Amino acid sequence: MAQLTIQEFDTMIATLVEHNGFTRFYEGLLKANALVSRKRPPNVQSLATQLYQLSAGLRREHPARYAVEVLWQEMLSKNIDQKKTQTIESLIEQVNACLNDRLEVLPEKTPDLVTALGAYHRGLAILTTDEVAYMEMLLRATTDVARFLRERKTEVIAAGAQASETPKTEEETPLTMKNEE
Repeated sequence: MAQLTIQEFDTMIATLVEHNGFTRFYEGLLKANALVSRKRPPNVQSLATQLYQLSAGLRREHPARYAVEVLWQEMLSKNIDQKKTQTIESLIEQVNACLNDRLEVLPEKTPDLVTALGAYHRGLAILTTDEVAYMEMLLRATTDVARFLRERKTEVIAAGAQASETPKTEEETPLTMKNEE
């Protein structure tokens, strides 16, 4: 897992609070023993700073880290079922095809990696939001891929948007949600 910057971590916590509500999110942290004080911080920023320090930006083994990760996965699981998970995994395989055995970016595969990351971002963004998709990609990325993604964020997102504008048959777009009757 890549190391999140303070700003990325703050965005992650703000997204979780927006999804769960501040009170429910805070109660989830207390229930998981992620925090020792029942005194609630005055705002989301204060809580994010506290969680970042306790978990070292999700690098330290601490109940705060596990609580945040579980709450994040619960949020994602509401939008991504088993069939869509398989599709996302195939997009991840396309990204991994551009990496060496040590999970570092192969320089000759840079254009392919931009395309693969774009498709992966678009696949997640269809099910969630652009920001959640980007954050999920960072959380799952190796250090080298995260650096690549941060350096080329605009290019990657544009590649995903461009790919989604290309007309495809229904069989080629397994991530589109169908109305079930």
